[in-house]
Amino acid sequence: MKSLIKIYLLPFMLWMITVDYVYAEVRMNEHQIKTIEQLKKQSILPNKIYYQYDFMTAFENEDSVPMEHLFSSISDLETHPDMYELAIQSIAEVKLNENYQYNEVLQRNRNIIEVIYPTDSFQSLDDGVYFYILDEQKQLQKKESFNEVYKLPCYLRVEKKHGIVVSIQKRPLASISHYKYDYWANNSLKYLKIEMTDNNDNIIYISETFFNDYGRIEKNIRENTVTGNLAIELVQHDGDVYSIEEYFNNKNTKTNRVIHYENSFRVKNEVLNKSGNVIKINNINPLLFDFEKDLDEPYPYNKLVMNVEKSNALLTDSMFEQGISDNPKYDEDALKRAEYLGIKPNQVYYHKLPFPSFMAERYKNFPHQAPLTLIEAENQSPQEKYSDLIRIEIDNNYQYKKIDKTKWQQTAISLPSSQFKSLENGIHFFVINDKGQLTPLNNVEQAITQPTYVRVEKVMGKIVSTLQKTRVQWLTTEFDYKKNAPIRSKLTVIESHIVPKLVIESEYESGQYLPASQVIKNAQGNIIRTFKTVKKKNTIAILERFNEQGVKTNHIEISKQGDIENQYLDSKEHVRFTTSDIQDKEYPQLYDELPFNPDGFEMMLFEHFNK
Repeated sequence: MKSLIKIYLLPFMLWMITVDYVYAEVRMNEHQIKTIEQLKKQSILPNKIYYQYDFMTAFENEDSVPMEHLFSSISDLETHPDMYELAIQSIAEVKLNENYQYNEVLQRNRNIIEVIYPTDSFQSLDDGVYFYILDEQKQLQKKESFNEVYKLPCYLRVEKKHGIVVSIQKRPLASISHYKYDYWANNSLKYLKIEMTDNNDNIIYISETFFNDYGRIEKNIRENTVTGNLAIELVQHDGDVYSIEEYFNNKNTKTNRVIHYENSFRVKNEVLNKSGNVIKINNINPLLFDFEKDLDEPYPYNKLVMNVEKSNALLTDSMFEQGISDNPKYDEDALKRAEYLGIKPNQVYYHKLPFPSFMAERYKNFPHQAPLTLIEAENQSPQEKYSDLIRIEIDNNYQYKKIDKTKWQQTAISLPSSQFKSLENGIHFFVINDKGQLTPLNNVEQAITQPTYVRVEKVMGKIVSTLQKTRVQWLTTEFDYKKNAPIRSKLTVIESHIVPKLVIESEYESGQYLPASQVIKNAQGNIIRTFKTVKKKNTIAILERFNEQGVKTNHIEISKQGDIENQYLDSKEHVRFTTSDIQDKEYPQLYDELPFNPDGFEMMLFEHFNK
């Protein structure tokens, strides 16, 4: 009976699959036809140049007809809103064939980078958007329209609103890609060639894709024309194997054989010797061409310094990721940025909010925000429940030498207006006693030395704000440097509702976000916690805990596999028992899980206070 069912059922299933495939083809064609009709209504013609924002490479038949709007003028794309989300301007010149499919596409992608640049040259301009180029002598040359600059390796875009220059951007080319398509008689994809060039029209990368007459990829050939390395991929669809790709060096010697799997990013990379024998296997795709590397910025645009505060996070993050390692280019830019902002060695100033966190939001310890006076900084976030006041001391290398952070709880209070009748317009500071009586303070400098003070603001004879501010946390961090790299920090907890006074001393290795070693001392100067990375056979880090008298209570080793051995010790350092839990079961403390960077510890303290 089962055999009978199989005999009758199999043809039915095959028919259903065939019908479903044909229906999908028809449905796809109908969709393309509707798109083509829409293009014709827009008076779009074959073999004529149009412009498209954010062109995406067509590797499928259904993508061979443009789904995005085509423009007859590039000026319509200059202010496209989507480009600011990714800080990339992507404009493609598009030609369609007689069937309204992509025939030839030339795509230019540019980075959008806010720069620090003197605004004096733009003071006479009316409100609007303007375009400039820089000559070899760094002199500005104004261009009449976007049409004159959009093909250039780089240009400047200046925007002015309400008489103020609000944006100065450099827009260097990040990539230039030329696409050429060919099709079978049934309009399905047959061939795609991609050529990437540098700013001098030299081809730096070539990709050729071959499709069968159903529009499915059969073969890829990719070449890095700079190195001469080549990769040839043949699509298999054999079991769970999607394709096999072979890599060759510039001497035509096969170096790798890579297996790609169906519906997966998993690969098997067989590394070959000169004889073609497998010498190593890993799961890492060989790097034929670095698509993440942008084209080099031409001189003198490469000398313009990024405005970190205004630029998109996607661009600044790549700079912050450099960590504390040596990078002369970024160091030079950071120094120029600090000087332009008016920051000087050994200067003391107050910082804008939000304060950029250690390495995640700043490059090393270089400042990238303009300094504030105390009166400017004291009331930056008056509507928030908590407000930070950050005092900075600058080192000789223009980086933070000492960061003094106080956090204040802010509460709007109501006081009899009769107390303020004699006040002049402006900001005034007081201390308040238990009975609500105010004693005036001389200035803001005197106010912030108090644990609690009252801030009163009077505008046009009326009291517009009365805030009581109470300090809830106070920490300082001091840094030492080797050249421009931070190598040590010392964090001191001066006031906290969560922990007593602590000193946390950390040492850093080049490029590392977390400390390589860390020591915590209590108010009496006794060491109560230590952490250090080690290079033992199977151990990556050792933590040790001590009681308040400095007697060791725990020895903890962490293996390279992440396993934990936590030894509890007696007063003679004999092992009492061992666990696999890093937490202290007997006397747990907030600072038990070392290591942490200075900003990380500060945030952890406040989170526990604010629970």
